[in-house]
Amino acid sequence: MSLLTYINIATKVYKELRIQKQFNKDFLIPYLNELETRHNGKFQPEQKGKILKYYGLFITSFLCSSYKRLYGKRLSPDERKRATLFGILTPVGDDLFDIDKLSIDDIRTITFHPEEYHATVFSAAVAKEIQSYLLQQVPCKKEYLEASKNVLDIQVETIKQTKPTITKEDMQRITYTKGAVSVIIYHQCLDDAASLQMLDVLFYVGSLYQLGNDIFDLYKDVRDNIYTLVNTCDDFVAFRQMFVERVRAQNRRIIALPYKQKDIREFCIIMNTINARSMVAIDQFIRLQKKLGGKKINWWRLERKDMIVDMEKKRNLLRWFNYIRLLPKWK
Repeated sequence: MSLLTYINIATKVYKELRIQKQFNKDFLIPYLNELETRHNGKFQPEQKGKILKYYGLFITSFLCSSYKRLYGKRLSPDERKRATLFGILTPVGDDLFDIDKLSIDDIRTITFHPEEYHATVFSAAVAKEIQSYLLQQVPCKKEYLEASKNVLDIQVETIKQTKPTITKEDMQRITYTKGAVSVIIYHQCLDDAASLQMLDVLFYVGSLYQLGNDIFDLYKDVRDNIYTLVNTCDDFVAFRQMFVERVRAQNRRIIALPYKQKDIREFCIIMNTINARSMVAIDQFIRLQKKLGGKKINWWRLERKDMIVDMEKKRNLLRWFNYIRLLPKWK
């Protein structure tokens, strides 16, 4: 693919980011303030930062807009609003489990029958309001509810990752499924539900993204004693091979989609930009493991600097751009 193709794609993504930033200024930031006033609570600074800089910005402008461009369409204002609202619901939902310690039954009620739930904490009140709105507004309610169930089910299972006895098989299944359901539910917020073929694509896209999240959350997961495929890895050369094979499997499924070839190629490039970052990090871990004599890395004995991959370094940026060029070609 030519340099012009990459420039054209980068321009489209940048334009979407600008549109979403303006939408956040006009809608999201005032709405977050309204939620705090209405429900007498506060979003934690770290949580608000995730909403404004990742879930409410990157996911909508990068992921949801890419779905629509693949279909030869544009993200509508209503779709943008629903996806942005779910960007609030994602970290708030984590709080229901991790901080507020709501029972599974309470969280199920908020998920499926929010109007029946009496909220007594801020995060539950926010989740109830947003889920009520989404259930009223999503055009594909059946598919959205199924996706919501899948998100809740895997969230319950992630408790296993707090136990050092978790098996590699469970860890892999949870990792892949968690990533898949996360990207799928954003699709089901849109006007058209994902086809079975697209769901298969998104399973691979999401599983790779979750591996990427675990790579760049390495320090946080070690600090919090969350066991992942990354911080329990025995051999990062083998990990890299597994990751590459999964990228190939994803790409084969993307190019088989029944849309215009130009749109498919652009979608494949965009989906692999995150995977390209992960490849830079995996290569760094391979070098570290080699430096340590090739033995399994005990991350709990290392310093924070050993776990951080600085993607602002010129050398890493060049490696990232090179992988952005290479990964879409791997079939």
